[in-house]
Amino acid sequence: MTDALLMIDLKQPRLTPDERAFLGERRVGGVCLFARNVEDRVQLGELTAELRALLGPDVLIAVDQEGGAVVRVRDVPYPPSMMALGAADDLGLTRKMGAMSARGLRAVGVNVNFAPVADVNHNPRNPVIAERAFGGDPEAVARHVAAFVAGHQEAGVGAVVKHFPGHGDTDLDSHLELPHLAADAARLERLELPPFRRAVAAGVAGVMSAHIVLPALDPALPATLSRAVLTGLLRERLGFDGVIFTDALDMRAIAASFAPAEAALRAVAAGADMALYLGPLKEHEAILRRLEAGLASGELDPEAVARARARLRALARRFPVAPAPEAAWEVGDEARLEAAAFRGTVALGELPKLEPGARVTLVAAAAVAAGGASSAVRAPAEALAAALEGAGVRVTRAFYARGAEGASVLGALAGAELVLFASTSRTRMEGAELALARAVARAVRPPQRFVHVALWNPYHALDLPGPALLTFGFRGPSARAAARALLEGGAPGRLPVALEVARGPYA
Repeated sequence: MTDALLMIDLKQPRLTPDERAFLGERRVGGVCLFARNVEDRVQLGELTAELRALLGPDVLIAVDQEGGAVVRVRDVPYPPSMMALGAADDLGLTRKMGAMSARGLRAVGVNVNFAPVADVNHNPRNPVIAERAFGGDPEAVARHVAAFVAGHQEAGVGAVVKHFPGHGDTDLDSHLELPHLAADAARLERLELPPFRRAVAAGVAGVMSAHIVLPALDPALPATLSRAVLTGLLRERLGFDGVIFTDALDMRAIAASFAPAEAALRAVAAGADMALYLGPLKEHEAILRRLEAGLASGELDPEAVARARARLRALARRFPVAPAPEAAWEVGDEARLEAAAFRGTVALGELPKLEPGARVTLVAAAAVAAGGASSAVRAPAEALAAALEGAGVRVTRAFYARGAEGASVLGALAGAELVLFASTSRTRMEGAELALARAVARAVRPPQRFVHVALWNPYHALDLPGPALLTFGFRGPSARAAARALLEGGAPGRLPVALEVARGPYA
């Protein structure tokens, strides 16, 4: 009876013999897929079909397909980051991007997407949300969350807003540590909850909990394990009757204090319908046994478990899917995604307008390391360089390896009319990377010009003198959007978060 309350992960693109045997015995309610499970659309469609054959048509197959840096399935249309859509500030566009994303996922057999992010990012030091949020204004975020949810669910895939009741004001990454949010009830109501309220009103299919402690609601337990938060606040005060998912219980914010099986039991007892755990099959089996024992001992209410199972079943039947990989893309999708990325670019200060033949040195990291919810990426600025070259600009690449930032980069600045420093890290720049960025900015001498291109975290603009160009992401469309802004001498987006950008040179 309790097997349906667990969502597991898989280790590779095809089921291993052990996974197939486990799923043949244990009818878990959900499977969460990651980039490691994906080769292409056809293979993914085959995998999701096999999972439904093993687990039945009511299984929930989920991904984190937010757009921007957090993308698990690259072979389908996916939007720019939430914050790029917030910068474009067109609710119709946000709704269309939600629908396009859902169409691609539905085509490969996914019926639940852990998106959009409903956090309000008003902490410039937030190491895990940043551009994953639509912005820093609660009402604006709420409008975009509702638009994305509407488009996504109209296209046939359940949306799950996260991370309830709000992860935007933390300065710790819950993948690594347990954040505490010192906000009273009035502040939560004013700053954190509006997007979740709007999502509930819009009929969102699911809500994912946050691994954060809010002493104003529960001084002892993280939200994921807190009955005061999941039942008292989300169910009773906000009136949400859809599916409550936990964030992954293997994250250090939970795992540092609770064994997986105990965490799952506590989460379900607190009001969660589905516990997400990523790890070995032996731990999944231990979770299932602990849930069974908790039901037998009375630690879990049988009626509450029955209601959870009914919610999960209703979600699967609300969004039935059958893989059709050929339906993922429509004519014009690529152009629409490129246009959306450009509309989400923001210029801080005056940008140069590059002409063919202009000499540019592009300084950027050679690779982006994986971190938090994001995957590693090689040559994140290459698409920017290639797009400029395609317009006749002469580009000198000064790509450096992290940990090997050095004077050789500065030597590449000679002869450039424009020096671009592209920042490409998830968190705020620090250490050798920040020292190099500031050294590059100091080394630029008139008539040379300097532009900082923030290809990921927009708060990097706080660390370097302007002008700056913000793309809120480093994927191909966003990097090409940066090139277009430099070629046109401007960007159309509006800043969706508060920034006070440095203007003068560093001494």
